[in-house]
Amino acid sequence: MTLLDAPAFDAKRARRNRVLGIIVAVVVIVAIVGVLYWPRYVARRTVDSFFDAVVAKNFQQAYFIWQANPKMYSMDAFMRDWGPSSEWGIIKTYHIDDLGPPPGGHASGLVAIVTINNIQSRQARVWIQNGTHELSFYQY
Repeated sequence: MTLLDAPAFDAKRARRNRVLGIIVAVVVIVAIVGVLYWPRYVARRTVDSFFDAVVAKNFQQAYFIWQANPKMYSMDAFMRDWGPSSEWGIIKTYHIDDLGPPPGGHASGLVAIVTINNIQSRQARVWIQNGTHELSFYQY
């Protein structure tokens, strides 16, 4: 065999390599999308669970989801912030308008902008800590 002698073209092998390449590309794309979307999905579920509990007036469960340290944020303080006498009043409806990283990008959590009782001026900014899914108020 000389340098210029090429092996015969194998159509079956070329087709198999093409299919394998497509499968690998799909797996890589799904993995990238999953890594980028998963934290937002979990954060949205956490915020939904919290507000569903508040709407149902199940404040014990909402406090549990908030994951507050009782020494730093008591149930009484939580009720002042989220109970019927809070600045929001009785929360009947909510809608997550935006969920993403805070301005500036790199952070250890996500911010949810939530419209309460369909009043645009009544938006809550909730911080969701990555990993622990602790909730707190976003101050900025």
